[in-house]
Amino acid sequence: MMSRIGIRRLLIVLVLLPSLGIAEQMTMHGEADRYSLNRHIAYYVDTSGDMNLVRILQQDGWRTKEQDDVLNLGFTQDPLWIRTSLSLPETISRQWYLVIQYPLLEQADLYLLQDGTLPATYHISRRQVLEDQNHSHGYQIALPLPTTLSGNMELVLRVQSTTSLQVPLALWREDHLHSYFTQESLLWGGYFGILFALVVYNLFLFASIRDPAYGYYVLYLYSLVAVMLCVSGLGVTLLWSPEPLVTRYVLPISTGFLTLFAILFARAFLRWPGGVSRRLERSMRITAGLAVLLILYTAVNPIHGARLAGLLGALVLAMLIIAGSVRLRAGVVIARYFVAAWASFTLGAALYLLNVFDLIPVNAFTNHAIQVGSVAEVLLLSFALAHRIKEERAHKLVALERQHRAEGQVQKMVVDALENAVHDSVTKMPNAAMLNHRLQELLPGTRKIATVIVNYPQVRQIALSMGHSLAETMFRELANKLNGALANSGMVVCLEDKSAAHIATPELGSVAFLMRIDSSHIPLETQVEGLVGQCEVSVNTVKLPTRLNMHCGIALHPDHGSHATTLYKYAWAALDSSVRTQVPVQLYSQEISAFAERRLALMSALLPAIEAGEMTIYLQPQIDCATGSVVGAEVLLRWFSPEFGQVPTWEVIDIAENASLMDQVTRFVVIQTLETIQRFQLQNLDIRFSINLSVQNLITSDCIRFILDETRNRSIPLDRLVVEVTETAMMQKMDTVIVSLNQFTGAGGRVALDDFGTGYSSLAYLSRLPISELKIDKSFIRNMRLNKNDLWIVENTIKLAKTLNLVTVAEGIEDREALDLVRQLGCSHAQGYYFSRPMPVDEFCAWVREREAS
Repeated sequence: MMSRIGIRRLLIVLVLLPSLGIAEQMTMHGEADRYSLNRHIAYYVDTSGDMNLVRILQQDGWRTKEQDDVLNLGFTQDPLWIRTSLSLPETISRQWYLVIQYPLLEQADLYLLQDGTLPATYHISRRQVLEDQNHSHGYQIALPLPTTLSGNMELVLRVQSTTSLQVPLALWREDHLHSYFTQESLLWGGYFGILFALVVYNLFLFASIRDPAYGYYVLYLYSLVAVMLCVSGLGVTLLWSPEPLVTRYVLPISTGFLTLFAILFARAFLRWPGGVSRRLERSMRITAGLAVLLILYTAVNPIHGARLAGLLGALVLAMLIIAGSVRLRAGVVIARYFVAAWASFTLGAALYLLNVFDLIPVNAFTNHAIQVGSVAEVLLLSFALAHRIKEERAHKLVALERQHRAEGQVQKMVVDALENAVHDSVTKMPNAAMLNHRLQELLPGTRKIATVIVNYPQVRQIALSMGHSLAETMFRELANKLNGALANSGMVVCLEDKSAAHIATPELGSVAFLMRIDSSHIPLETQVEGLVGQCEVSVNTVKLPTRLNMHCGIALHPDHGSHATTLYKYAWAALDSSVRTQVPVQLYSQEISAFAERRLALMSALLPAIEAGEMTIYLQPQIDCATGSVVGAEVLLRWFSPEFGQVPTWEVIDIAENASLMDQVTRFVVIQTLETIQRFQLQNLDIRFSINLSVQNLITSDCIRFILDETRNRSIPLDRLVVEVTETAMMQKMDTVIVSLNQFTGAGGRVALDDFGTGYSSLAYLSRLPISELKIDKSFIRNMRLNKNDLWIVENTIKLAKTLNLVTVAEGIEDREALDLVRQLGCSHAQGYYFSRPMPVDEFCAWVREREAS
């Protein structure tokens, strides 16, 4: 007869059996090491989350599992109940464990029911196992079973996790489980050993070379270690409290840091910004900001933070692979390791996440895919960093080699610069610096020595008219021939032994040399003229005259000075005097210094003289050859100085040009002329006024623009004003001058070409010049009755002007016969002393009234 307790248990079982989905019972027998329970279970999802063992056993809707795959519910926070039946024909003699090979489970409670009846005969939880040092434990969840089990048993398991939920169930014998844990320890030890070795290695590199890429990589490895401690279960087992809340925070926060340091490392490794497009660079910055926000958000909501961390990690991996591919296509070799590393990690992480989300089967490979991918990644990135060191060393070697070559080039440039500093670039002969240095060396031990400077004006004229290239070639040949002639004279000092140079070339067209003075009865000027006055030069089939015109200045030591720079300055002053007086060879004297001092004083007084009203304009009339009426006047500048007296106009212009004051002088003349035009307009005098412009006025547009603005502001017709330019002036910068003249004529002004026929290339440029008048130089007019060549030049110039529809003005008409001759030749206008000398404005105005009246 059954006892009351036995009857009660039987009734409970009879009541519960119809509502429970009982899985296929598994029988434990023999000496097996391990039993898989995956296909022998039934499970129930507790959506309410508040059921206990009694209530859950009373529920309908238990689902049975017939396949041997792992139960995987993906991301869920609902508790999961699992039950299975065991049959033990005999009492087990060894310790067995119910093992759940998924460390991310936060809670696991095991209940044993003898013959499926309540109450439970045995209960144990994961937390108890972790706190009890007597139990065998490892990286997986291992719940020990009682050693006295026998008969039919019902195992009821309650598990829960705030992240993904997988329940791979198996029964392990203790010795076999220890062997598995030992093997697992070796694998994880090797894994974390690799990570920590890389941490130490890269910390050393970071401390050595201070490259931020290595620092970010170390922080990335620390974050990866924290993530893998959570995934493997080692964190709970060895480092922190078994309280699930700790892992719940550590995993998403470490994942956020992992993505943040991955971005920072990639930026430093690939040398951004500038390595990729601005759009991708901006995306990386935004993603780094999202990683920081994720870390902050996880501190408030770790459950949702874990899901967001997975999504952000996938986004970061995709961006890193794209960025690496861009740099790889750009030719960065180390980017191949970078791409392969992140591709390996991406593949491993993708397999693991697909496993977690129950999109692919759970097995040993998918469970450990992230470990395999991360190991491949860190090793490849280490190779990349090592290769980067190699490349940087190679770049440094290349940079050092370039620096060495650059230093060599700089040294060569310094040597060349020093060489050029004492040599002329055209002739390669010594320049003035070497001449003065050599002269200063000779002065103390030499009784008498002359500093001679010779100028050949034809060289400068050829440069202006035919181009600098031809002039330089001619001057180079001239210098070489002259150097040879002086070397053979026995009187000229050698300036440089290595080149056997006896002359220096201070500037194009000028040579200088040092000459020892003997007691010869031949005058020094005659000796010098004999040395340098006879030279014949042929250049490109252009044969210059046998005797070149020259100007020469000489200064003597010790008569004129005892210092090289003083003698050199006095020699130039003597040369200027030679040019001015047309004396071929000029010896320095005190009178020359007085003239130079006067020139300097005039130069200083020029602008104050304009402001003080010491300057004025004079007018010289131009007469119509046919009617005799006054048609124009040439404006001439006059300076009446209280200190210097009347300064010649040519000297005023020369001083203004040398002192770069021509623009101020011209503006004064323009304003005075325009005021005179306004005065004549009020008196109904229809006369054109011609003003002379210097080349300095024409090489910039400022002077022409000033003239146009002033005429416009004063409402003066521009055809009342004629600007005169000399042929020689225009030859210096022809293209620039033509642009300025076109600007003037385009606004309605007129241009006259002065001193026509005295230059070199008038006919060559005549068609290009926007001129309306030709002024025939007075040198031809004065001699045309005595010299047939001059008469022929005047006649043909007038014919050429008529052909080109130009007005001709004959300058230098001094008598009636000259006027009649130019009238017969067809000249348009005439100008000269026969009509009147230049007059002040008031006198000119009266002269015109009187002439019109008569």
